[in-house]
Amino acid sequence: MSLGLYYKKHKKKCNTKIKKNMKIKICSIGECMIELSNSKKNLYSQSIAGDTLNFLSYLENKIFDTSYLTAIGTSEVSKRTLTFIKNKKIKLNLIFQINKHELGLYLIENSIRGEKIFYYWRDNSAARFFFNNHDITKYFTKLKKFDYIYFSGITLSLFESKKIDNFVILLNLLKKKNTKIVFDLNIRIRRWSKPKLNSYFSKILPFVDILFCSGEDLKLWKGENNSKTFNNLIHKYDINHGIYRNNAKLNYSFYKDKKYLIKNKIVHKVVDTSGAGDGYNAAYLSNFIKFNDVQKALKVASEIGTKIVMKKGAIVNVK
Repeated sequence: MSLGLYYKKHKKKCNTKIKKNMKIKICSIGECMIELSNSKKNLYSQSIAGDTLNFLSYLENKIFDTSYLTAIGTSEVSKRTLTFIKNKKIKLNLIFQINKHELGLYLIENSIRGEKIFYYWRDNSAARFFFNNHDITKYFTKLKKFDYIYFSGITLSLFESKKIDNFVILLNLLKKKNTKIVFDLNIRIRRWSKPKLNSYFSKILPFVDILFCSGEDLKLWKGENNSKTFNNLIHKYDINHGIYRNNAKLNYSFYKDKKYLIKNKIVHKVVDTSGAGDGYNAAYLSNFIKFNDVQKALKVASEIGTKIVMKKGAIVNVK
């Protein structure tokens, strides 16, 4: 929905001054973690990251009012994490602090080409405990106020089998309130068994309005990565808007039964690909909502992704 259409939809609720300054409300659901990234051969730098947090960090603040539904610990590290998130202009009211549990941790190394290799320590994290020991449907009252809900395959991997159906119920309730559901496949195959992945995705995808997917995701899930396979996927689940990053060169968007394509210049100086897909998604959504222009959204998203891969870390300055 463009800003113009959004204002038109809400014109009875807003006076002219409020409409001019109104922002789109979006909540991201997932887990932020301590990131250890190899700056040199045996030296690592520490930061805070996680795909759903990365996404929020790259959204355009002039357009979005951002919130994050997650859980962290109560230690000094977790307190510093709250400060980090607050400095990104992300609201903290849906971030819960849990005693006796801590932030998850992941270590990331890069190949010579800059491709990322992840190692996780998160099975006892505060976020995982939260999503599996609370009825997430109880947060419907707070979440129904948002225009968009964003989450990923990594978010889903936090849920145990007995809890995923509660998340599906939540999505169903939100859809009935016309909340737009945005989902990034973002598959970390070490976190899944193939049957579980198939089961979870088949339950979630019928509720998705905007789907993001990479060629790597599609290859891991379907065994092939081409635009036809992606197009078949969004048609199967009646998804109106799908964005497919086949590779660094070819990016597609399928919107209202039309196919859009952009061919990117290959960047040879790739330093670190972590966070690039999250920044791409944020830039695409920001520009699509701002201009209601698919081709422009593809172009800007590719430009932002290129800037991110040329720097170290998942959350970097792209201005």
